[in-house]
Amino acid sequence: MTDDKTGRLIGLKTHIAQSIKNILFTRIGTRVMREDYGSLLPELIDMPMTPAVIAVSHQAIVTAIATWEPRIKISQIQFDVQAAAEGRLKVAIHTALEDGTEQIFKIE
Repeated sequence: MTDDKTGRLIGLKTHIAQSIKNILFTRIGTRVMREDYGSLLPELIDMPMTPAVIAVSHQAIVTAIATWEPRIKISQIQFDVQAAAEGRLKVAIHTALEDGTEQIFKIE
């Protein structure tokens, strides 16, 4: 597993975090030969962080990760209320790895 920016070797948790960000911030339909890859989060950019948009964001995160990152299972997603009030998306994704260990991935 390598870092997508440096090409250096990275550990499993770092690779999963990198993968989650790549999945969530890739617009569906933009990957050649893998047009279904990505999430709906890019479609929500510049939308006010209302409860409805947060709910759609939650569903977009769950769907994309369940589809494209089989190494983890989501147990909980927490949205930072203060960040949402400021119009930013800040999320803690609580997961269980394949080996059963719990890991929290933070996305901004």
